[in-house]
Amino acid sequence: MAKNKSFANTIKELRAFGDEGNKVISIVTRETAKEIELDAKQRAPVNKIKGFGGNLRLGIYEERVDDFHYKVVARESYSAYMEFGTGGLVNVPDELKELAIQFKGAGVKQINIRPQPFLYPALLKGRVNYLTDLNKQLKKLTNKYNNK
Repeated sequence: MAKNKSFANTIKELRAFGDEGNKVISIVTRETAKEIELDAKQRAPVNKIKGFGGNLRLGIYEERVDDFHYKVVARESYSAYMEFGTGGLVNVPDELKELAIQFKGAGVKQINIRPQPFLYPALLKGRVNYLTDLNKQLKKLTNKYNNK
């Protein structure tokens, strides 16, 4: 079995198929954004004891930027605090440090909320699936045109 191609190479090879390749990229991108959204919703913490907490899940959605770009948003004002934690319990993945710094508190009060990541793990899983799905579609297109 052939090893998966890099993301850049896969995109380049799909784009070589013109409109058909671009359509595949667009469809797989949208499907992946939807999968990340659903996975993040399942992972999002809910406070069942106090009888609320579903708003965090309800506030997660995928949003189209253009045919090739989507973003997955957690709209609740406390989403980042649930994702990364607060106070002495903050845990931010290196690749998200620049994003997370905007949510840093002023240090007026010390509230320690343990991180309960929901969006980042969904993103990591989605990234792997995205490349796998793109490579599958590339293989289908390649086979389609090689068998003509």
